[in-house]
Amino acid sequence: MTIIDHPKEETRLRMVFLGSSGAIQVPSFHCVCSVCQAARANPQHRRTRASLALIGHETSVIDASPDIEFQLEREAIRQVDRVFITHWHFDHVWGLGLLGDAASHVSWPPIELYLPHEVIYHFDQELAYMKSRVNLHPIGPGDRFELPDATWEVVKTTHNEHSVGFVVEASQRFAYLVDGVTPPVQTLERLKKTNLDFVILEATMDELDEQWWNFTVEQAVACWQQIGPERCILTHLTCHGWKNHRLIAGLSYEERLAYEAKTPGLKFAYDGMTVIL
Repeated sequence: MTIIDHPKEETRLRMVFLGSSGAIQVPSFHCVCSVCQAARANPQHRRTRASLALIGHETSVIDASPDIEFQLEREAIRQVDRVFITHWHFDHVWGLGLLGDAASHVSWPPIELYLPHEVIYHFDQELAYMKSRVNLHPIGPGDRFELPDATWEVVKTTHNEHSVGFVVEASQRFAYLVDGVTPPVQTLERLKKTNLDFVILEATMDELDEQWWNFTVEQAVACWQQIGPERCILTHLTCHGWKNHRLIAGLSYEERLAYEAKTPGLKFAYDGMTVIL
């Protein structure tokens, strides 16, 4: 896994973190904690909602966040060929309509859209006008797709009843499990046998004092160690904690760097981070 600073000069298959926050962006308009104030002062510390792009012969995107227009413009991505959706929550799907509008305005070929079986009815009810702009592929755990840039396999995650993740194999093999807590036993066993080069997990909250269907940083690291690859990238980061039913400031930028330094193989994602595969 190679992280590069000048992605537009790279011609090999690359993975770009379009966004790296959870549903709560950084800074969040309603919050004046130290982390949000630092992000207001330094735009490099800002985070938009989590999406991932795989750019090669085609451009494939995992999740279409509400910020996707800004993200694609920032990365100079002019066309999206495939979209893989992990689950039907607003921070993961609200950008689909924006992609549909673009497909219509500039006459893209239909977008290949991969949706969990259980949420097809959401698409039919909320985005029916997009049907002529996509080729819809209902997906479920165990499905496998041989595509021009990589092979994709669908696995079940533990977030809600229909949430899924993906194992992607190109010259390197990685799993994308965002968002949710420790995957089901069947998924864990599959991942352990897959010989992953790295895993991408969520760490929505830096700390929690109650149970959510999301990881803290420490819980995500423990899951990574359970799965077993040498390297891990954490994304879907609100950079806050949750205590006594309220948001509090999470790790600062400097504290995240220190956490990486003491945890070999770990990297906190940031918006625009590019990994060569």
